[in-house]
Amino acid sequence: MGTTVRHGPHNWEHFSFYASGGVDGAFIESLAPGKIFKITEVRLHLSVVHASIEDFVMRLSGINGTAFSQVFISQAMLAVNNYHWLPENDLIFFSDDQIVFSLFVKSATNIYGLDVKGWAVLG
Repeated sequence: MGTTVRHGPHNWEHFSFYASGGVDGAFIESLAPGKIFKITEVRLHLSVVHASIEDFVMRLSGINGTAFSQVFISQAMLAVNNYHWLPENDLIFFSDDQIVFSLFVKSATNIYGLDVKGWAVLG
C-alpha cells in the first residue's frame, strides 16, 4: 500500500493489484480486498496480439448473488495487445464484493500482465 488520504468519513489507502502468467485457455483473476474499495485504473498487456475476437471482461461478482452481477469492461482484443481503462466516475464496491477479470488465451506462449490501481478504506 502507499499514499493515504481522507475522503468523507473514511481514510483511503492507495493499492495496486498485479497478476501475470501464461495459460492455454482462460485466465481468470480475482480482486477482493475485503474492505470498501474503488478502482481507478485497469491495464492489460498481452505479449502476442490475438488473431481472433476474444473479450477481456471485468465484472462484479456481487455479495447479493448473480442477479446483481455487473459487467464494467467487455473489450474485444482482436489485434490489440495493450488495453488501458479509466472509469469516468468513481466505482465504489462493498467489502464483500469481488471483481473478476477474464480473457480466453489461445496460446501458452501469450503472456498476460494485469495491473489494477485503486483506493481501499483503511481498517
